[in-house]
Amino acid sequence: MSHTVELTITARDIRAGDVFTLHGHERTAAESTWPTALRGHVHIRFTDGGDAVVPAGRPITVTRAVATP
Repeated sequence: MSHTVELTITARDIRAGDVFTLHGHERTAAESTWPTALRGHVHIRFTDGGDAVVPAGRPITVTRAVATP
């Protein structure tokens, strides 16, 4: 069983399934972020096919599913 929690994390900590708002649109991460050639930035791939490169330390509020015991 699981429920969702709201967390404020940095972009580098986004995981697959996290839901967040970026550039005025609600997005869902397709996978965890990974570093880019642009130092200090990460790549985020979205489940709907888009993607973005953002500063790794940027605070982002996500909704994340967590397992309950």
